[in-house]
Amino acid sequence: GKTLSGHSSRALLSSMETWQKTLLIVGGAAGAATILYYLLRDEPESSSASHSEGAEEKISVGEITKDQVLQILNEIYASQEKMKVRMKSLTTEIMAKSTSFDETYQKIKEVQPDDVLERYGLQMQEFDQLLSKHQSDLQVREGIMKIMGAPDGSLEPTKDVTVKKVVDAHNFMLEELENVARHVNNAKAQSKATVYDMKTVALTAQAIVAAKVEEKFGLTSEDMEGAVMKHQRTLATDKDFASINMKMQQVMGQLMGGEM
Repeated sequence: GKTLSGHSSRALLSSMETWQKTLLIVGGAAGAATILYYLLRDEPESSSASHSEGAEEKISVGEITKDQVLQILNEIYASQEKMKVRMKSLTTEIMAKSTSFDETYQKIKEVQPDDVLERYGLQMQEFDQLLSKHQSDLQVREGIMKIMGAPDGSLEPTKDVTVKKVVDAHNFMLEELENVARHVNNAKAQSKATVYDMKTVALTAQAIVAAKVEEKFGLTSEDMEGAVMKHQRTLATDKDFASINMKMQQVMGQLMGGEM
């Protein structure tokens, strides 16, 4: 069964509006796919990397202070910001020439920063426990919100995008996500030798979906994020938007539900 600690990160999301959760799926705040990966994982990873005996900074969970939790959150954010620049470049590249999932996957794998948790020798379940332990602390909450791309008022809508266009774009995103999931599942079914890294799959899906949306709707990830923020009150009660949102989460959950 799932432990309480496995849900601690999700508990922090429970009070958030639908539109904020959507930012996790959309990846509008670049790197959100990475934190989405963290949030969707219920069990610790079984890969040898997670148990690396040589992890230089391996520290005992019980000894980790609040300051160290903040440091880890800051490092995840810094890594995410670097990836944001790389993802933007990749999105442009995907639009310029038709790039396959596997080609995009390989490109992302080449530029993907190292996993901060692995560097500290922490498993996801342990990180969940730490977030749960400090979830009432304002600084920790702010660190998590920053990673998730929660608004700080700095992002202003650059284009006048209607609510209908936002919903249509998200519906299109869902279709593209389903295409990615089908590709990954088919590749696994055809060859047992096909192994995908979960975080790279999430980032690949993010880059492909962002490129497709920009091609079809002329909206960048920043445009989408600004539009979602602008219409947050309307979207929070929009049944179609909520339904699409839920399906997106289901697709991502299935896509990343286990080692591929």
